[in-house]
Amino acid sequence: MSSVEEEDFFDRLPDQLLLLIFNKLQDAKSLARCLLVSHRFASLVFQTDTVFLSISPRKHNSKSSHRLPVNILKILFLKFIAKPLQFFHHKIAPNKSPARNSGNLSYYSPNEVLKHFKDVKSLHIEVPSHGGKVGLEGIGSLLKWKAEFDVELKNCVVLGATSFQESIDHFQNQREDIVEQVLTDDELKLRVVWTISCLIDASARHWLLKEVLAEHHRLENVTISDINKQGKLCVGKDQITDMRNALKSLATKESSTERSRVPDLSMKLWYVPVLELPETGFSMKGATLVVIRPVDGEIRDLSDDHGDFSGFDGEESENKAFDEAVREMMKMRKNYVMTMSSF
Repeated sequence: MSSVEEEDFFDRLPDQLLLLIFNKLQDAKSLARCLLVSHRFASLVFQTDTVFLSISPRKHNSKSSHRLPVNILKILFLKFIAKPLQFFHHKIAPNKSPARNSGNLSYYSPNEVLKHFKDVKSLHIEVPSHGGKVGLEGIGSLLKWKAEFDVELKNCVVLGATSFQESIDHFQNQREDIVEQVLTDDELKLRVVWTISCLIDASARHWLLKEVLAEHHRLENVTISDINKQGKLCVGKDQITDMRNALKSLATKESSTERSRVPDLSMKLWYVPVLELPETGFSMKGATLVVIRPVDGEIRDLSDDHGDFSGFDGEESENKAFDEAVREMMKMRKNYVMTMSSF
């Protein structure tokens, strides 16, 4: 009886089945705990090819920890929007990229934790949020973004609202005609601030991605999100291949920016003062959609690309509302066309 009681039934499981379990587990902290279970577990954990890693923030004093994003937004605000705005083909041209203090990373490098996961193919990194929603106040405010990269930014979609909540009249499944309205200069400036803030976050995550790719050569897809589910960067196998080839050809590293260069951009902005979403039962005030692409000689008709702009980070019910909002706003004829120089 004693031999039966002491038998370890995990020993009967083949290695491939244990690896399947570890890949379903994904969470790096939980996988680290599995290292302590047995020598066999310890020999298999680092063969996991699917990992989720939530990065802890670094501890800084209150002044230094917030100086970086505030300074950048101040510089960009002065250069980009403290001038008269034109609604069409507005050109924004800073002379230089703003300097950043290379010693103020707000979170630990994921390579510190991932260095032993040499076989990882699918990676999801969750970073801390650097602060509140820039330019938004109130519990019900909304700012979401999604970006795709290869060597540089491919596209970025920003969805914002001053209020996002379930509609009281959601049981009435009747869509009212959307009332289009011209943005005031102050309202347009605010939405440019939202856009710049999201682009800075996206380019910082792209920089982080390049650091990870330099150490992990089997990666095929990577998602970098944040703990507040505000923004999401996604790259697939083809984009990763392009990035690796570009990194090999670079003679020197981008030294002190801690974010990737944002190229010249073309943008389209849609705005609705009140947007009812009867399919999902939500209502948005100050609803704003910005679709961003690199300039390729002309500002293209971005409204034909609905399929690229779903999949914001959030709860399932909210994501359906976000997708509905994108579809409805892109049907509108009135929009604002702008360009932005690289920074």
